Amino acid sequence: MVTSQSCTTDPDLSTISYYFNMSLITVPVIPLSDWPAPVKQNGFCLNVVKTVQFLVCYTPKGELTNTSINFTLTDVPLEQLVLQTHSVEFQLLQWYTPRPTPVKPNPPPVGLRKGSAVMALIDGEMQPLKSLGVSEGGRCSSDPSRLSPILFTHNTISGCTFSSETQNCTELRSQIYEIFRGSTAPDKIAMNSGLQPNWTRVLIQDCLIDPQESCESGCSLPLSFSIQIIWARQGFIEVPQNYILGAKFLFRCQNVQCPLSSPLTLTAKATFVETTVYPEAPRGVPQPHWRFPFDFFTRGAAELDGHLDTSGSGAEKVTWSLMAFPLLLLSELGLINFDIT
Repeated sequence: MVTSQSCTTDPDLSTISYYFNMSLITVPVIPLSDWPAPVKQNGFCLNVVKTVQFLVCYTPKGELTNTSINFTLTDVPLEQLVLQTHSVEFQLLQWYTPRPTPVKPNPPPVGLRKGSAVMALIDGEMQPLKSLGVSEGGRCSSDPSRLSPILFTHNTISGCTFSSETQNCTELRSQIYEIFRGSTAPDKIAMNSGLQPNWTRVLIQDCLIDPQESCESGCSLPLSFSIQIIWARQGFIEVPQNYILGAKFLFRCQNVQCPLSSPLTLTAKATFVETTVYPEAPRGVPQPHWRFPFDFFTRGAAELDGHLDTSGSGAEKVTWSLMAFPLLLLSELGLINFDIT
């Protein structure tokens, strides 16, 4: 079954999981091409594995020489079944030459793509991080389907009106927490993508609760929920990878008496903050202190201990010295005879 969630998380649908870091005894499995990873688009899951074909070559002595793998990909509508075919073929090599050392395929980029779902670790399972979404009629609902996934680098804000006849502070808070982020809070969020991502702990700043609170004195209820995610680009400047560095859940509470006399307005927002530190550009305007190899062939004539002489007389002297040097050299060799005044 290909679902909206399994499209990009199920290893059986992705080609890389069939051969990455895999070998038969000492013979690595070599892919015959580079295949794209599954992606969701317009209600379809693209680049889903349809057929898997292993080819194992061996010598008359029974020694394995090389193993290759090939795939056939297809596009499958979401919430539909896909039939996969796996096959293994053994081929005898009559004329065998020692195999060259194969080059292991490089792992795919693990950085997060903009617009991809931020994954969280909830009750030991990897699931999309979700928060308050668009509600019907503007009224709050604890229905899990009303929660919307948090998309990488997409800042969002949403709200709804909450009403309840409950006369218990703990139960009221539990209802609001479930509206904001579901029944269970995430323990960690994924720093990158892939089947085995790195994880970072979620910091939670909750509201202070008085042990003696009551409906008459007022309940401390969270009315605002903010998800703050810090990320940065790492790696080479040409192909930077996006990584999440940390996340914080911030609840802002207010003292409210119960039962509620009027609906409460709940708001939730997600904010992404980039903290990339870019290095100094490797190329730029030459500086005076770049004394070597800059002006190497003038023997440092244009540099005076890290300072340039920009006066007209200095520049003239430098020019004449450069012209006189080769003439003096020719005169010493006897190739030219005249006096330089």
